[in-house]
Amino acid sequence: MNSTLVFGGTFDPVHRGHIESVCAVARLLGDVDVYLVPCQIPAHRPVPAASPEARLKMLQLAVANQDRIFVDDCELRREGTSYTVDTLLGYRQRVGESGRLLFLMGRDSWVTLSSWHRWEVLTDLAHLLILERPGTDQVSPGVLREWLKTRQVQDPQEMMNSSSGKVCFLSLDQIDVSASGLREAIAKGSSVEGNVNPLVMNYIRQHNLYTGASSENKMLGKRMEHE
Repeated sequence: MNSTLVFGGTFDPVHRGHIESVCAVARLLGDVDVYLVPCQIPAHRPVPAASPEARLKMLQLAVANQDRIFVDDCELRREGTSYTVDTLLGYRQRVGESGRLLFLMGRDSWVTLSSWHRWEVLTDLAHLLILERPGTDQVSPGVLREWLKTRQVQDPQEMMNSSSGKVCFLSLDQIDVSASGLREAIAKGSSVEGNVNPLVMNYIRQHNLYTGASSENKMLGKRMEHE
């Protein structure tokens, strides 16, 4: 049975770490289609520096030559805060009751899960894959450790015989790169070669993203002044 893997985020900007991580997970799972979902308004992060349109375009450029990795703008088309539960409800309708659905998140997101909108029902909709991040050693809150007791499995292959309901932590070789670090480097004029797809980097330069000089950043500032 084919699997559907959803990976959401701000992707501000998308970088090599994002793409290589989802590719590694896809290889581990086997027969899987990957959907990268850029959020409109994040519930637990600052407003992205680049516009939704720019982040969507950068993602499309980053996966242009990737097989079975797709970009889904469902959260950009949805008004208001981007809640994961709403996205997974949409995917569950898409894949059907018996379709295998997985949601990938980083450890840094996992430790905040109990503050997410309707977080308790996420495993009713999908399996959760928690990707350990380089340089992080965050302890799961007690409420999550209790919640894990009936859901955690040690091997992602244990998820392959059901459509949802399990949680698995993955430790994979990853590149230690962050979007915030890249934004700072670009703003300073430092090289980010090797960490950002050349097509994405060309787009960033063409639109003066993350330099403070783009019209998108100016519009962002105006919006924040009125919030």
